[in-house]
Amino acid sequence: MVGTADDRLGQRACAVVVLNPGAHLTLSELTQYLDSCHLTKQFWPERLEIVSDLPKTPSGKIQKFRIREWFDQGLDPHLSSH
Repeated sequence: MVGTADDRLGQRACAVVVLNPGAHLTLSELTQYLDSCHLTKQFWPERLEIVSDLPKTPSGKIQKFRIREWFDQGLDPHLSSH
């Protein structure tokens, strides 16, 4: 989950996920799942991006700053090199 720029609110939550082969997920399905887990709506993402891979450090931690850069620079996260 990362914040993406928004003119009105400053930022909006975006879920960036990697799916297992053959899996499918929509924002509606994700929010239904979060609702079933009783997660407060203010923490729900307003956008879903499905990518093939996430940028990681050598130790395996996700580099959220790199994901934010994709959006800040107007890059397509589906095509960005990680």
